[in-house]
Amino acid sequence: MKSIENLKYVALILLMGFTSTVIAQQKFAISGNAPGKNGQKVELVRYTEGSVQTLGVDTIKDEKFQISVPVDEISLALLQIDKKFGGTVVVEPASLKYTITADGTFGTEGGKYTPVLNGFLKAKEFIAADDLFKKLTKGGNIAAIKGTKQEWEMIAPFLKKEDLRSSYLANLVKTNSDPKVKVMAAIMCELQPDAAKTMEIINKVAPQVGENTIMMRRVRSMEKQQAAALARRHEGMLGQQFTDFTAVNLKDESMNLAPVVKGNRYTLLQFWASWCGPCRKEIPLLKQLYTKYKSKGFEIVSFSMDENKYNWEKASEVEKMKWINVSDLRAFNSGVAKTYPIFGIPANVIIDQTGKIVASNLLDKDLENKITELLK
Repeated sequence: MKSIENLKYVALILLMGFTSTVIAQQKFAISGNAPGKNGQKVELVRYTEGSVQTLGVDTIKDEKFQISVPVDEISLALLQIDKKFGGTVVVEPASLKYTITADGTFGTEGGKYTPVLNGFLKAKEFIAADDLFKKLTKGGNIAAIKGTKQEWEMIAPFLKKEDLRSSYLANLVKTNSDPKVKVMAAIMCELQPDAAKTMEIINKVAPQVGENTIMMRRVRSMEKQQAAALARRHEGMLGQQFTDFTAVNLKDESMNLAPVVKGNRYTLLQFWASWCGPCRKEIPLLKQLYTKYKSKGFEIVSFSMDENKYNWEKASEVEKMKWINVSDLRAFNSGVAKTYPIFGIPANVIIDQTGKIVASNLLDKDLENKITELLK
C-alpha cells in the first residue's frame, strides 16, 4: 500500500515538473512587415508600477522584424518603432502578425486578447476619422500644421478617434465577461470616464485575476496615483485668495478678473481648450448652470488654453458660449495657468465675492451639486 502511495507521489512530482516545463516554454511572438523602416529598432515594452520593462528588441531588416519572448503572465505591452508608439498588444501564448503602413496605420492579427482590446481600430467610424486625421496632418505630422487654420480641421477627427476608443474600452470594462479583459481595458482607458465606477467593477473581478498579477498591480498603482492627484487638485488652492489677471476676449478687448469677482456672488473660472474632448463635453452642463443661476449672481469666465486663435474662435462658435471667454494664447506657458496652477484640463476654481476660492476642480455632478449648494 505504501509503495502505491509512493508511486502516486512520484507521479505527481513528475506531472508538476512537466506542467512547469510547459508553462516555461510558452512563448509570445510578434512578427511583421514595416515598409520603409529598415534599420529602425522595434521594442516590446511593458509598464509596471512606475517602471518600464523592455521584453524584447529587434532591428528591422528587409522590412521585416520578429520578437519572441517567454510568457511569464498575461499582460499589456506596447510596441515601439524608432521610439514611436506602434500599438498596444497583449503578451500571451500566441503568435501575432503585425503590419504598419507608410502613413503609420498599424494592425495585428492573432492572439486571444489583442483583437478584443484593439477592436475599435477596425470600426468603420474610427477608420474614417483616422484617415481624415492623417490626410489633414500629412500622415500624423501635427507639427507641420501647427498654428494654421488646417489645425482646426484636424481637431474634429482627432476628438472623434479619442471618443470612439474611450467609449469602446469603457464598454469592455462594463460588459465583457472575461475579468482579464475588464482589467486591461480599464488600464488602457486610464480608469476613465468615471474612475470610481470603473474601480467598483474591477474590485469585483480582482479575486479572479489575482492581486499580485502585473495587470492588477498596475491598475492599483493607477488608482492610487489618480486619487492622490485629485486630492491635490481639490485641496491645492482651497481657502486662498484668487489672483487677478488680464486677458483678452475674441474681439481683442482686455478684461480683468477682479471686477467680475467683485460683481458676482460666485464666479467659476474654467480652463479649457478647443482640442480637449472632456472640456468640450462639459460645456452643455455649464450652459445649464449659467442659464439657471446667472440671475442669482453666478458668472463663468472661460480661459482658453489654446495657442491658435483660429482654433479658439471656431470652437467658441461651435459651442455657443455666452459667458466671458478669454485667453492669452500661451497654453501651459501662460502665467495664469502657472499661477493657479493648472497641470491638466478641464480644471476650474469657484471664487466667492470676497475673492476666496471655495472649491476647485469639480467636474460633472460634483460641480453641479456645488453650484446648486452655493446658489440655492
